[in-house]
Amino acid sequence: MRRSPFALLALTFAALAATGCGTGVTETGYAPHRLGMSDGQRKALYAPKYSPEAAQAAAEAEQTTKARKPGGFLQ
Repeated sequence: MRRSPFALLALTFAALAATGCGTGVTETGYAPHRLGMSDGQRKALYAPKYSPEAAQAAAEAEQTTKARKPGGFLQ
């Protein structure tokens, strides 16, 4: 029995649509960002990383690791 190429193509699209059209969030929680975002939207994605609170937390973490290193308090 010969199958038509259209039926095979339709079946392929149906299978892809059933499995691949979700929210886009992976099992690890990564959500890819859409193309075509404005500058403000892109900056907002990274703003929490560079907030004053994050900078203060990073400085405190660096200070505690320096204090734990041998001879770290002398530097």
